[in-house]
Amino acid sequence: MQMNAELQRLRALAAMMANAETTLDVARRTLRECSAALLRTGEATLAEVSEATGLNQGELLDLLSRNHPGREPVWNKPRPGGLS
Repeated sequence: MQMNAELQRLRALAAMMANAETTLDVARRTLRECSAALLRTGEATLAEVSEATGLNQGELLDLLSRNHPGREPVWNKPRPGGLS
């Protein structure tokens, strides 16, 4: 059975959406990991990371906290050697 043009268009759109969602998930994870690393090492302040990402500080903290449900956010863990 041959698929009509509208169904082909819908299939193509669905594939594009799936690809975009995957790309967005990777970008969100990378943004979270890079932001956490900058904050953890002290290379940037929360305000600086907030400005660089375009997220307000609350949104940024929410993004960082969602990474580890039920655990302390990764950016707030003590540094090796017990120094904070």
